[in-house]
Amino acid sequence: MTALPRVVGAAALLALTMCACSTSGAGGGEPKLDAVPTPGHLDATQITTPLDAYLPSPEENYTLKKARVLLVNSCMRELGYAQNPQPLSRFSGEAYLEHSEFLVVPTEHAERYGYKKPPKGKNVDAGAESRYAKSVTDTQGSLLTGKIPTFNGKKVPAGGCEGEALRTITKGAATAEEITMPDGSAAGSGKGGFGEGYAEMVVSSARGKAMAKVREDSRFQDAIERWSDCMEKQGYSYDSPNSAWNDKKWADASRAGKQEIAVAVADMGCKQKVNYLGVGIAVETAYEKQVIEESAEVLDDAKDKTARWIQNANQAIEAS
Repeated sequence: MTALPRVVGAAALLALTMCACSTSGAGGGEPKLDAVPTPGHLDATQITTPLDAYLPSPEENYTLKKARVLLVNSCMRELGYAQNPQPLSRFSGEAYLEHSEFLVVPTEHAERYGYKKPPKGKNVDAGAESRYAKSVTDTQGSLLTGKIPTFNGKKVPAGGCEGEALRTITKGAATAEEITMPDGSAAGSGKGGFGEGYAEMVVSSARGKAMAKVREDSRFQDAIERWSDCMEKQGYSYDSPNSAWNDKKWADASRAGKQEIAVAVADMGCKQKVNYLGVGIAVETAYEKQVIEESAEVLDDAKDKTARWIQNANQAIEAS
C-alpha cells in the first residue's frame, strides 16, 4: 500500500512568533488573531492547530496499518507463500505528522540533549521490520507487487497482495492516482491510488501553504527580532530560531556538546520570555483557517476518505 512515512512537521517549516496585535490590515491584509494563548510548556506533541482536525488519530493510523499487514499476509498464505510474513510493530502512540515547525523542545530536553533527539533504546520492532525487508525474496516481492500473473496454479491479484490489501481498505473511497495538493503541487501515487498517510500528506501541504504566509507576517518578523534581542543579551548572536537550531557547529554532530546545550537552553528560555509558542500558535491558526477555506474540498475529501478506510480496516480486522 502506498504509505507516507512519519512526517516531520510539514517539510521542516520554520518557527513563528510575536505580538498579540489583532489588527487586520497590518502588513497588507494580515488576518486578525484570536486570543493569544500562553502555553505552560514547550512541547510540540501538545500543540494543536485547526488543520489537525483533518488528521486521523495515532490509534486510527495503527488500525489502518494492522489491517494492511493482516490482509497482505492472508493473501500471501492463500497463494501458498506463508514464509517471512510481514511483521506488525507495536502501537507507539506517536502521530505521523508532528508540529516541528515551532522548533521547540521542553527545557529539560534542551538541558540533556540540546537540539538532538534523545537516544532510543533497542527497538525490537524496527529490527523485525529491517530483517523482514532484507529477507524478501524475488518471488515474495513479485507476489507482493503482482509482477507475476500466477503462482502455484493460483491467480495473483492485480497489483499483488499489496494492491489487493489497498483495494480492500479503500473500497468505496478510492483516490485518484494524481491529486492537486492545497499548495498547488501535484502528488502522484502510481497505480491504485493513495493509502496510509494520505491525510497527513494533504495536511502537510496545507500547513506548508499557511507557513509560507506566516514567515512574511509582520508579527512573525517582530517576534523573531524580540527573540534575537533576548539571545543577544545572553551572548548569542542569531537572527532567527532556525539559525540557532541548525548552527553548523552542531548540525552534523551525533551528540550535543556543552555549547549546543547552552544555546538550546537559552533559546528555549527566550521563547518562554517572549511567549514564542503562544504567539506562534495564534499566528499559524489564523493562516490555517484561511487555507482551510481555500482548500476545503481536498481537505474534506481526505478526511472523509480516511474515515471510510478506517471503517473498512476495522471490518477486515474483525473478519481475520
